Amino acid sequence: MTGRRAHGAALGTRMRAARVARGLGLRELAQQVGMSPSSLSEFEHGKSRPGPARLAALSAALEVPVEQEAPAPVVPAFGHWREYDALPVDPVSRAGLELFVERGYHGSTVRMIAERCGMTVAGVYHHVPSKHDLLVNLMRRAMGEMIARGEAARADADGPRERLANLVESLVLFHVHRMPWAYLATNEARALEGAAATEMLEARRRMRQIFEDVVVECRGGATQPGLVPDRVTARAIVTMTISIPDWYADGGRPDPDVLAAQYVALAEDMVYP
Repeated sequence: MTGRRAHGAALGTRMRAARVARGLGLRELAQQVGMSPSSLSEFEHGKSRPGPARLAALSAALEVPVEQEAPAPVVPAFGHWREYDALPVDPVSRAGLELFVERGYHGSTVRMIAERCGMTVAGVYHHVPSKHDLLVNLMRRAMGEMIARGEAARADADGPRERLANLVESLVLFHVHRMPWAYLATNEARALEGAAATEMLEARRRMRQIFEDVVVECRGGATQPGLVPDRVTARAIVTMTISIPDWYADGGRPDPDVLAAQYVALAEDMVYP
């Protein structure tokens, strides 16, 4: 399920609950906002999403606020999915990223961010509306690049086994070369609120689904006794990979390419009986 479909389903459910609470029939409300009953029903069941004008009319009629759809993630340009360059980051974002990794989101303040980047607090607020917005922007960028590189790695393969190897390698390399971003995306998601929390949850689910799809493809429907289910296997591969930032420095900072090859071997042992 895509993030947009999930968002639409949640909104449709809220609209239906508000309609029922007001004692409005489906046809009555549809006529009031200029929709067909069938279109309104599809929206309430998450099968479609009306345009902005109809959503505004429904919002006004039912007094249900309509959250803006999340903007598309800003994905840094990259040549090959294996190649990493330094990311251009503005001073406020860099200071926020460093502090959120060092002290945690809740342990960092806007004043600390201002001091770290040599600005006043007012200067920071000129660049970003709130500390939460800064966190959301950083996580969007991290998840956007992670998924984009994963999709590029998947496309750059011939056959299921190579797709699995490329996906694992891509995720390992991202968690080494973009370690602060990867750490933030994994460890501070709990600090997100409202629609941003849902947005990032859907991004994480999308990444897990990419791995589950390739595990299913590799196994070709194998169901022999003792075989760990596809979903569990995919989640185990992702989990062991996203934990790399937790031990990498203390583990001697192994060569990224060697580490990726080791993780590919582990993943293949988990996938193939």
